[in-house]
Amino acid sequence: MTSQPHHSIPAMVPPANCFTVLVIDDMLPNRVLLRKVLKNAGYAVLEASNGIEALDLLRSQHLNPDLIVTDIEMPVMSGITLIEQVRYLNTAVAQVPVIAASGNADEAMRVQAIEAGADVFMTKPFDLGALRGEIARLIKARRKGGAIRSQSNLLVSPANRVEERVREAG
Repeated sequence: MTSQPHHSIPAMVPPANCFTVLVIDDMLPNRVLLRKVLKNAGYAVLEASNGIEALDLLRSQHLNPDLIVTDIEMPVMSGITLIEQVRYLNTAVAQVPVIAASGNADEAMRVQAIEAGADVFMTKPFDLGALRGEIARLIKARRKGGAIRSQSNLLVSPANRVEERVREAG
């Protein structure tokens, strides 16, 4: 039997033939849910547990994800601060579409996220169909050079819990 050459790919390098989504959330169950849903939809997924970790990834790995999904309320660095920092980067990453998410459906939170530079605001737990639709729309718009910011800046509040959605995605 002849052995096949084994090529290892670093964990942070997504396959070249798919779109990449960077997920930032301090809650592991939320990252697990998003990872499963997005991988099942054919996306490569990168993860960070807070805004500083995400910025370090974006700077040190020279990553240019196709989309960022970030929680708003996180320790270490809030999603609002992260979005503002991403928009000030001197790289193509500054133009990457951002979906901001929070369990807090307060209108002031939505306005703050959009003013910081988020393209869409969604509440958690996610309506997974709406999330997949927004991701596809934002990536398509970015690739075509069209308008990215959602007209409605979605406020989605499904009744299902995260744990139920993890089972549904898996």
